[in-house]
Amino acid sequence: MAVDDDRSILLAALESALRVHQQQSPRPTLLSGPGEPVIHAISAAIRKCSAFKLVAGHVLYSGGSGPVIDAPLFATPLFYRAERNEGKDIPQAVDWLLRLLATRQATGLFKAAIWGVSIDQPLRLADGSHVLPFEALPDTHMKRRILERAVRCYDSSAWLAHNYFDAPKLAFVKEVPNFPYIRTDGASFQTISELQYDARDLWLFIEAASVGHPLAIACWFEYGDQDLDVNGWQNQLAWLLPEIPPRVASYAPVGASAVEDQLQRYAALPEELRSRLLRSMERFTLSQCRHKLIDRVLDLELAFEIAVSGPGRDAAPMGWKVSVRSAQMIGGPLNLRQDNRDLINSLFRLRSAATHGSDLSSRDDRELNDTVQRCLTVYRELLSSFLAHGQMPDWSSLELEPRRT
Repeated sequence: MAVDDDRSILLAALESALRVHQQQSPRPTLLSGPGEPVIHAISAAIRKCSAFKLVAGHVLYSGGSGPVIDAPLFATPLFYRAERNEGKDIPQAVDWLLRLLATRQATGLFKAAIWGVSIDQPLRLADGSHVLPFEALPDTHMKRRILERAVRCYDSSAWLAHNYFDAPKLAFVKEVPNFPYIRTDGASFQTISELQYDARDLWLFIEAASVGHPLAIACWFEYGDQDLDVNGWQNQLAWLLPEIPPRVASYAPVGASAVEDQLQRYAALPEELRSRLLRSMERFTLSQCRHKLIDRVLDLELAFEIAVSGPGRDAAPMGWKVSVRSAQMIGGPLNLRQDNRDLINSLFRLRSAATHGSDLSSRDDRELNDTVQRCLTVYRELLSSFLAHGQMPDWSSLELEPRRT
């Protein structure tokens, strides 16, 4: 009965508001809006509705923000919906508002655009989320906004800054059932924060294991039913970037099947090892974002050190542990393990020299850069070996084993 009463109140108010609007002289323009008397009358009618009284003062999540519910929030969009088709859409506009006011949870879509990688075919992940070409996303306000801002960068980079980028080639979509739509607490913001952290961890792994260089990621949230996005036009991108924003020079092609296999192996690792590797991969990514060579050396050495840290039965120097454990973990013939050990040990010596006051600028830049680049490749081989091993290594045994696989 209350719904019928609310419907009658709103129908009468909108019919009257449209008559007042049509009689105004001069007629309001699109920029000026329907005018304060019209909005005031519609707002007064909304406040009389039982459905509105139940949620007045609550928080409605839309457009990346949580406006407090008051009648003017709905008055203008309600008017424009009613005005469509020469006022014949008044009943549909009323039904829209009453449905919105009765909604407490809704299906949401957490989306992200990714610069720096492309994929050969769409990929469905274990949690039901999707990785797909950006162009395959449905045409929505946020997709159009990204494409409208995209330009060809002066050096053909994929991404240089949050306001200077080429069109992305990859997208990520995760459906979020029962997302808190109207609440009295911060549940909506907590859920968004968790989605962003999960996406950050996912793409940090893909950066290291599949791509090999930093990515730029911009995410946003929409509702599956876009009629619920009353503030959709205010939506904005939230950037998931390393501590030092990267220069994303190009798009690395990856295979969907390879990414799927890597993610499955990573998910099967013990939680403590995943956490350790995630911290290590963060340093790996940062090492490629730094501008100074010494900072790249420090972060890359830390990436190795975090990955292979763990209890051992000896008090050997850290440089020995890092180089030997990494070489043994990667495996292969003796000469390959020796080469990898010596390479990582040289990185550790650079790190030690720099932290104890030595000046790396006097050394051959080409040699230093070559060492860093080779270590970046070896790090990815180390990460692959963890995925293949599937468990926390017994370092005290691995340090001495004749490892060949």
